[in-house]
Parts: sequence; structure tokens; C-alpha cells
Amino acid sequence: MMNRRNFIYSVGMAGMSLPFLDSASAVTPDPKAKSVINIFLSGGLSQFDSFNVEVDPAVIGKSEIIDSNVGGVRVSHYFPTLAQHMDKLLVINSMKSNQGAHPAGVYKMLTSYDPRSSVTHPELGAWVSKQLTSELDSLPNFVSIGKGSAGTAGFFPGQWAALPVKSTKSGIDFVNRNPEVQDEQFQKRLGILGTLNQDFDKQYSTKDTRAYVDTYEGSLRFMNSSDIDAFELGKENQQIVRLYDKQEFSQRCMLAGRLVERGVRFVKVELGGWDYHDNIYGDFPANASRLDKGLAALLEHLDQKGLLETTLVVGSTEFGRKPDVNPNRGRDHHPDGFTCLMAGAGVKAGEVYGTTTKDGKAAADNVLEVPDFNATVAWALGIDPACEEKSASGRPFTLANRGVARKELFT
Repeated sequence: MMNRRNFIYSVGMAGMSLPFLDSASAVTPDPKAKSVINIFLSGGLSQFDSFNVEVDPAVIGKSEIIDSNVGGVRVSHYFPTLAQHMDKLLVINSMKSNQGAHPAGVYKMLTSYDPRSSVTHPELGAWVSKQLTSELDSLPNFVSIGKGSAGTAGFFPGQWAALPVKSTKSGIDFVNRNPEVQDEQFQKRLGILGTLNQDFDKQYSTKDTRAYVDTYEGSLRFMNSSDIDAFELGKENQQIVRLYDKQEFSQRCMLAGRLVERGVRFVKVELGGWDYHDNIYGDFPANASRLDKGLAALLEHLDQKGLLETTLVVGSTEFGRKPDVNPNRGRDHHPDGFTCLMAGAGVKAGEVYGTTTKDGKAAADNVLEVPDFNATVAWALGIDPACEEKSASGRPFTLANRGVARKELFT
């Protein structure tokens, strides 16, 4: 049963990107990608137990190195399924961040900025939604799937924040009209509300009041969208369903694939739990298996549907893990040289970009700072990474915080 006030509050405050506000365009006419799926591995993926195995043997720990389906590209044995999909993946082994604590590291990876007490920066997905949303779009263009960060709009109006989907089973709250209110009665109420809003707008309009009205109108459009069934996994083709196992992360990946098929521009899928300071080789394998199976199924899903050419799939994390195993048999935080992944949209798949030193202590060749990574994602979507917006105080900020797109990552 829908409670109108709760629905508007949930989408306005928790966040929903909505297709009706104009924005100064910084979009180029020939993008590499139409959509992005960001698989965000919160907690800090151990690069030496996954995709950066060309280091000194002592660094590898208990991981074993296996061949992939690409000659010369090897991975950890914890990823046997993805090993057979490395021809679709670009491995970036030279990532670097200046943030080594979880909250600051996550914030930096998602926004390109260091945390500040004076301002909250928009996540990359909010920038994408604000730049690429049009009046023809019926679904939010920024969706966050999982229990992690819901996708903040920062100093943008709330309608550019992510639509949060905490669970693929429970779906989205408050999207159905209260059955006690008939459609004719509901439309009449909307007409009265529209008249009141117009009268109010003439005398008292502000940026905040316009944003609230826009959020309401966009919410109604979303409720009535013929594409809303994209969130219903039961309607997926069985050939695609069979690619995935029943684990929640895999189901999140399937939902992400359905959303980009319907034109959603930026989908963030969270898989947390990578913070293994203790007993890494006891706890890591189960989470690695989730990522291995879910991401491999997503790549196959997109490939079968002909969407991999137009969808940039990103695997990102806030930092990596240290090259030495600590006395608690875990690995501690390491922002100085870690690994991220890209696939689709013309990336140089089947290759490895950048290296760390052999001892694993630092990024060495083709060092890629976090703002450069986000600038590359924006550029692939046809958005100028230097596009600028002003905070509430009037201070200008750019999308990628002076980051430079690495165009050489694409064919």
C-alpha cells in the first residue's frame, strides 16, 4: 500500500534520479558506452589473491596461479570461472589512492574527492544521471543495488541521487497506488496539486521547492512507466536466468543487466565484505566465489543480449591489501597499488594495464589515480570529465577533480 508522503520522502531523500531537470550539457556526440555497471567491492579486494599475480611468489600467499583463456594472462585459482572470461576483461593493476581508511577510501573512489566537512560531493553516478537524463527517460538513470552506500547526490538536488534497491527479492517500496484511491480520484488530486504548485511557484519559487515538485512529477512518471517491470527478475528469459546461481549477488548482477537493457545509464552493484585483516584464506574464498560466478554470468548475459559492446562494466574497490600477510593471517589496507577491472564498450579486453613493483608495495608502470579512473568512465560515456557544477556555496567543482581520461584503455 502506497503512502504518498512516505513515497515522496523516500525518493527525494534516499534518492532517485529523475528525467526532467535540464542541465548544462557537457556531452559529446560519439560515446564509447551507453551505460555503466559498476561492481563495487567495498572493503578492499586483495589484488594478490585475485588478478595481480605477476609479483614475487612470497606475495601471493596461499593463492595458486592458474592460466586464463588468454595467453599470458594469469589469475588466482579463486576465480576459475572468470579465468575463462578474461578475453572480455581489462585488468588494471596500477591503481593508486591517497586514502587508506574505509569511509574516506570509499568516498574518494565514488566521488574522486577527499572527504571534507564543508561539502558533500556527488557520486559519479549522480553526475552521469544529471548529464545524460532526458525527458524521454521513464526510469531513473542512477540505481544502486545492495546494502552499501545508496548513491549520494552530494550538493546536487536530491533527484540526482540513486534509486536504492536493497534487495532483489523485496523490490522497490511505495511504487503502487493505494488501492483505496481510484485512478480517477487520484488524477483529480494531482490536478489540484498542480494548480496549487503553479500558484505557489509564481510568488515563492526557489531551487529547493522546484526540486521537490520535479521529484514528485518524476516519481509519478516512474510509477507509471511501462519499463518498471525491469525490476522483476521473474520476467527474464530463462536462457539468461540459467546463467546465474541463486545467490543474492548474482541476482543483483542479473538485475543490473536488465536495467541497462532498458536504458538506465549508471547501475552500481555492491558486493561488500572484503576487509580481511584476519584469516583471509579461511574467509576470502566464499566471497571470491560470489564475485567469480556473478560477474562471469553478467558478462555472458550482456554478451548474449548484444549489450556488451555498449555497456562499460567496471569492477572497482576503495583500495587493495598489503603484500605481506600479517600475524593474524590477514592482509591490511594498501592504497598504493591495487587492482580494478573493466569490460565492454571497446576496452582492450584480454590485456593487463599497468604493474606494481615485484614486491607489490607500489604501483609502478602507468599509474592510475582514482580521479583518472573516474574520468575514464565519464569519457567513455561521452561526458567531459572537466564539466563543472557549483555547490550551494557557489564553489565550482569538476566531475573528476582534475582527473584525466586514459583513452588508451580503449580500442
